[in-house]
Amino acid sequence: MNLKVAFVVPESNLKLNDACAPLNLGYLASYLRKYYPSVDVKIFDGVAGQNVKEKIMFFHPDVIGLTATTPQAPFAYELANWIRRVFMKKPLLVMGGVHASALPEEAVKHVDCVVVGEGERAIVEIVERFWFNIKIPKIIYGDYVENLDDIPSPAFDLMDMKAYLKQGPPFPNLKHPILSMVTSRGCPFTCPFCRNSGRKEPVRYFSAQRVVDEIQFFIREYGVKSVFFNDDEFLVNKKRLHELTYLFDFYRFNKKIVWGCQARVKSIDAETLRLIKKMGCVVISPGFESASPRILNYLKCGTTTVRDNEQALKLAKQEGIIMGGSFIFGTPSETLAEMKQTFKWFEDNNDLKFIGINTLIPYPGTEVWNLCMTKGLLPKKIDYTKLVPTGTPKETYIVNKTVPEKTFNNFVVHIQRIAWILTQTRLKPSIKAFLNLAQYKTFWWMWLFHPLKILKIIVTKK
Repeated sequence: MNLKVAFVVPESNLKLNDACAPLNLGYLASYLRKYYPSVDVKIFDGVAGQNVKEKIMFFHPDVIGLTATTPQAPFAYELANWIRRVFMKKPLLVMGGVHASALPEEAVKHVDCVVVGEGERAIVEIVERFWFNIKIPKIIYGDYVENLDDIPSPAFDLMDMKAYLKQGPPFPNLKHPILSMVTSRGCPFTCPFCRNSGRKEPVRYFSAQRVVDEIQFFIREYGVKSVFFNDDEFLVNKKRLHELTYLFDFYRFNKKIVWGCQARVKSIDAETLRLIKKMGCVVISPGFESASPRILNYLKCGTTTVRDNEQALKLAKQEGIIMGGSFIFGTPSETLAEMKQTFKWFEDNNDLKFIGINTLIPYPGTEVWNLCMTKGLLPKKIDYTKLVPTGTPKETYIVNKTVPEKTFNNFVVHIQRIAWILTQTRLKPSIKAFLNLAQYKTFWWMWLFHPLKILKIIVTKK
């Protein structure tokens, strides 16, 4: 099949150190190659610094597949519109990804076809239809692949992997180069702020052997020293975890790499911690979300309690595994008192080594999005670039209407600064490391507004 296909991540305001390699496009490329090895496939990545317009002009593909998260969507739309204006022989424009899947009727205004759901089988169908000149539907609902091992490893040769390995996720005790991996799809839980709350596909896992084969490849080819598993929930599948334990030991990974993962606190028990510690795990990053029982009950659908969070921290400390995590502020009905309750909790828990402060983001397709649409908590015309959880409140939409916006903004900026200081001092508990913070403005802000907190930190230093 003499055909050119380009998969594209648009250039955007997303920074490389906030991103992972476009594995979704890598899977599409490898799956298409599996069925049509003669197709000329490229991946162009704007986040990695490539000039995607220039790349597209030079390659002149027959089919272009665009992907975008919600904050990237306006850039993807602009790129699609530009392609329409510039090319005399119009390529087939396809768009997929989480945003297009949530709002296909919006996305299809800019492209010829939108894929809703997973794209591997859909892209093969689209290429076949294009080649044989069969009409392609405006919206295709992609059937998921039941056995993930049927999808070949991502087309790493088409991606600038060195750029992503050089950056790596900013987790403690992980040494560069750092490989970010996703070894499953979906999550058994449906938290209302997460896209899994609107996901229809079942949870599936790559086999343990497949996972270690890819780690082996990156150790051999790139000298990877750390792995971070970006799965929504890496520890919940105990059967596969025990299989990984055997294979990690067989390949002597605990002598070659250290690793970390995301997990829910309910998956963190003493036996699991002892198991993964022997495997080389050094850090776990759960979403603690809130210390208000009412808000936590909503954000975690009644599956997690504050006591569970505290127990996970205690157990991790006993096993010598670093634990930190993220918190969400700005749930629509959350009060200032409840926000302060969460702030006090992470300030008092010294075993919490790193702290991420996020504003609740109503991503399209989630239950929170539906709530905001029903209650009119968002403007009619939404700037998707503002839907970023780690920005300051002024950079995003505030859907909390219980606390005055100015009060909320000031509070979140305030605790973001304190959380940064706490993270720096807890990860490096020495006077020397503490004094090195003097080069940052936040350090002096802390002295000015919270001298007692600073003194409390000093007396705990070694």
